Amino acid sequence: MAVTATTPPPSTVLAAPRTPRRSGRRRGDIAIALFFLAPFLAVYGLFVVWPVLQAGRMSFYDWDLLGYTREFTGFDNYRRMLWGTSMTWDLSHLAGLRAVVLAATAALVVRSVRRRARPLSTVGTGAAGLLAAALLGVHPGPGGGWNDPGFWTSVRHTAEFTAISTPILIGLGLAMALALRGQHRGTAFYRAAFFLPYVLPVSAVTLIWSFLLNPDRGLVAGGLQRLGIEPIAWLSDPQLAMWGIIATTVWWSVGLNLVLFLAGLQDIDPSLYEAASLDGAGAWHRFRHVTVPGLRHVTVLVAVTQLIASFQIFGQVYIMTRGGPGDATRVVIQHIYEAGFRNLQLGYAAAISLVFFLLMALVSAIQFRLTAREA
Repeated sequence: MAVTATTPPPSTVLAAPRTPRRSGRRRGDIAIALFFLAPFLAVYGLFVVWPVLQAGRMSFYDWDLLGYTREFTGFDNYRRMLWGTSMTWDLSHLAGLRAVVLAATAALVVRSVRRRARPLSTVGTGAAGLLAAALLGVHPGPGGGWNDPGFWTSVRHTAEFTAISTPILIGLGLAMALALRGQHRGTAFYRAAFFLPYVLPVSAVTLIWSFLLNPDRGLVAGGLQRLGIEPIAWLSDPQLAMWGIIATTVWWSVGLNLVLFLAGLQDIDPSLYEAASLDGAGAWHRFRHVTVPGLRHVTVLVAVTQLIASFQIFGQVYIMTRGGPGDATRVVIQHIYEAGFRNLQLGYAAAISLVFFLLMALVSAIQFRLTAREA
């Protein structure tokens, strides 16, 4: 007689209970991970999280650096920084910049829709762009002014420096890496020579470039005189001083981007270039379809770190021009420094620092989100 085996229906098959050994192992792994992370978390909390929280607390006080004056003032420091007298809203104010913001917002929304991103993310992007465009229309009316015009001057100069220097540093670093990749004669020397300025302190860098740009005895002035051109007072001309700061910064820090891009180029499989060449791809198409996709992760790293570094410009400006001539090169970090240590207004300096920190975090997060999607 044949015996047939029957299996119980799926509904009657019970899942095996989680064994205590597996949960105990997971708890042990978590404990080991926390043990190794504890020193870093302690240092991070002491030197990063706690100062940020302390700055947030100080921003609500009239906090004197040398005295014991710690009077609670609420949002007065923020009102002094972000507001003014006779404030109004005008559709034509900063119309060009607002048009750029709206165009960028529309492009991001369209791309999010095409990529079928989360609706909440798409709506948030559109709302943030519209809010930014609307806030750009707020300004002092006739007879009015900002409570702290120096703050807005420093913000404009910092934004100009970042917008000009960041693309130059990224593009020049990539071009130099493409020129120096491979093992050719002299490449090791040029790599070291271009990276060497990055290890110099800011005091040495500014001393070198202050001498180079000196209109009386600088090397640049001497070269221009040989060409029949009158020496240019780079650091004394309000129209040229920021360009002198940008040139100094590019010479100083482009070496790091060169090394990062070189490391990224070494990770690209050479067989991809060989396959592209066999398919008839020229140099431009190989760069566009092989090199650029292979460097996306490195480009994200370089772009984010360079943007943050450009926002934090201070040493070159303070040593070479002191923010001058006039206020032509005054930047946000210098404004914070002078508010806290020259005017002894730590509460106001903390408020500016906190707003500037949030602005950098927001811009970096947006840039990282946009570039990371491509990577």
